[in-house]
Amino acid sequence: MWGRLDLLALAASVAACGHGGGAPPSAGPVVDSARASSAPGPDMPRPDRRRLDAAVTLNATCVSCHAREAAEWMGSRHRRSDTNAAYQTALSLEPSPFCRGCHAPESDPTKAAPPAVSDLGVGCVTCHVTDGGAVLAAPRGDEHGAAGAPHALRRSGEFAGAAACARCHEFEFPAPAAGGDGAFMQTTVREHDRSSAAARPCAACHMQSARGRRSHAFASVRHPGWLRSELHASAERDEEGELRVTLVQRDPGHGFPTGDLFRRLEVGCEVRGASGDVLDRDVRYLARHFELVMGRPGKVLVGDDRVFDRPVVVALSCAADAPNAVGGQLSWWVSYQRVATVGADTDPAVARIESEVRLHAGTFPWGVK
Repeated sequence: MWGRLDLLALAASVAACGHGGGAPPSAGPVVDSARASSAPGPDMPRPDRRRLDAAVTLNATCVSCHAREAAEWMGSRHRRSDTNAAYQTALSLEPSPFCRGCHAPESDPTKAAPPAVSDLGVGCVTCHVTDGGAVLAAPRGDEHGAAGAPHALRRSGEFAGAAACARCHEFEFPAPAAGGDGAFMQTTVREHDRSSAAARPCAACHMQSARGRRSHAFASVRHPGWLRSELHASAERDEEGELRVTLVQRDPGHGFPTGDLFRRLEVGCEVRGASGDVLDRDVRYLARHFELVMGRPGKVLVGDDRVFDRPVVVALSCAADAPNAVGGQLSWWVSYQRVATVGADTDPAVARIESEVRLHAGTFPWGVK
């Protein structure tokens, strides 16, 4: 484990860049590491760094030299990983080191993160600085910029792939009740490995390029327009009132939505009469479904009906024969939701919705004579 003095020494070296303090030090070596297997190597980003204030100090030097990337990161969910209100509410109910390890990776997860470390969240140093002091970067076709770098630079093929994200975006339950996918609270990396996009890095979708550089804002995954473009939806109805909503991922790299306990798709329909009153309603929830099973520890995966690389057809039943249905309307929708809990683990309808994005919607006339 890197000591605090080691971090501060590197910080002092990096600080010479961009501060007018004379010529920068000679560049550190540029090392090309071979692409490793799907299991992340020891130098890849990970939770539970425990570097505390030393990481905050070093991160400030990253910000001073890499202004554009820093501005993107400052507005990102990575930066707010520990201060996010929904997460803090959940943490207050279950203050677990298991959660702190990823959400405040530079802290000691057995304790509440100090304010400065909490504000850092997943910092520049969390992803880019190894315990040994090397600064990780993706390979390039040339070594432009390496000659002026004030620190050792390690260009890594492994860092350019899914291994850079794996340890915080795929993890088992603290006490898994099953093997295989059921042991994992999130299965993003293994889903990516099984997808048709396995050869593409996570950054291809989640750090879309702008002006020749990857964006560190990670904004697309929260942008309603981007979400809509990634999941197509269409609906058709029959004479009996059954509605079929077909969902197709445009370019699947893993399940939609990402498969943890807190994300789901709501697919629903309702019939409203001419006066606007709801006459019938039907809703389905697409997610990784977990339940508590008597005699087994933890939660058990009982189903997964998310959208992968094949169309998913959701059948909904909305029928209303009442006289006031004449001149009414059948509406349908697909919404992306983040939920806090799932009630008693069996009824998703009682979950508390923390945020919601309406992805697609449409209407059909109803009861027309």
